[in-house]
Amino acid sequence: MFFPVMVDLSSMEVLVVGGGRIAYRKVKKLLDFGGRVKVIAPEFCQDLYSLAKYLDDEERLIMISRPFEVTDLEGHSLVYLATDDKDLNSQIGDICKSKKILVNRLDDHRDSSFINMATRRKEYRGQDVLLAVSCFGENPSLTRDLCRKLEEEFLEDK
Repeated sequence: MFFPVMVDLSSMEVLVVGGGRIAYRKVKKLLDFGGRVKVIAPEFCQDLYSLAKYLDDEERLIMISRPFEVTDLEGHSLVYLATDDKDLNSQIGDICKSKKILVNRLDDHRDSSFINMATRRKEYRGQDVLLAVSCFGENPSLTRDLCRKLEEEFLEDK
């Protein structure tokens, strides 16, 4: 069973393995929450290059174009696996778990040591508010829909 928690990303470098659209969406969200992200992949989608181009601090996003190596895990306590290779994700996930590194397989939440919730962040009545919804990884589209509906119901000025 997963336990909800909020993590201060400003004090850690997050590793994302994979360079496609799914990795891009995760990297964007991590950067939105103040994270510093290292992305390792043989190739990157154009959106990742565009994202890197517009960052005010180029050290917040480091992109390394090559296959993953086990030594890439050094210094990381939070890892996202976003490759399209299930066997590679499984292999890296097992290594992370053996090293007590928190890992999220974006292709298989059941083989992850943590999952993310759908979130909406907004200022409401002068206060920064974050809505978070989870179906424990079982239905990401439902969590996004519920989060959007909660935002409309509770955080929209009426």
